[in-house]
Amino acid sequence: MNQIHNAPTGPSASAVLHDEVRPDWSAEVVSWLLGSPPYGQRLAVLDLGAGTGLGTRTIARLGHPVTAVDTSKDMLSVLRTVCAELPPGVADHITIASGSAENIPMADQSADAIVCLQAWHWVDPEPATAECDRVLRQNGMMGLAWHTWDRTSEWVKALAAIVEPDETPADQTLSVPEDFAGRGTFKRRDFPFNYELPVDQLLQLASSWDFVAQRAGLNDVLAKIRRLGEETVSQDTGLVRFPHITSAFRLQRPDRNISE
Repeated sequence: MNQIHNAPTGPSASAVLHDEVRPDWSAEVVSWLLGSPPYGQRLAVLDLGAGTGLGTRTIARLGHPVTAVDTSKDMLSVLRTVCAELPPGVADHITIASGSAENIPMADQSADAIVCLQAWHWVDPEPATAECDRVLRQNGMMGLAWHTWDRTSEWVKALAAIVEPDETPADQTLSVPEDFAGRGTFKRRDFPFNYELPVDQLLQLASSWDFVAQRAGLNDVLAKIRRLGEETVSQDTGLVRFPHITSAFRLQRPDRNISE
């Protein structure tokens, strides 16, 4: 059964909102990050910086036992709540533990793969890399990924003009280390996808971004986003198409044959 470390507490509204409005992680992306294992192969996976477990659930649905680690007890409390509602065959694959990339609560060489989704830019790279190297088994996989905006899209340019009036934020994917504990270099693959959501959920999503939530004149910003959404919503589906690219990186090992 799924194991839960530390006493659970009720999730905050902001953590619940994060879980409800942020995009999921597809099975295609997660499988690639894990090294494209053949069907039926089960890997012991660490989801580092798991947050509310959006990626954790995808890993578990693929049949892999996964340990979700995060510094935020608030975020992990959402995952605990979700686990109680998941089918036993999925929930039983999930272990939840408080910890950080610099202090991973797992034994040496206990993970076949580590994924860090939308989180590596928050870590201290040197101790985090050493900890991942300690936890990862020989020939294991290290995968990092971010959902990024497709900035070639005219719709995204229009949104950016509203929410980023001063400058484009730094590219988070630049935090990927060129050399991970002397084990090789990362290979990149981009996965385009359209995040489709109702206008009201688009507003909730924007409200969950710190750089928007902390803006002066927030209501005016959200009103402009609503107008953009209403102008572009599909009459067939009632959804707004928000173009994204999942930028994924995995560590290539010279002693392992990994399929594309």
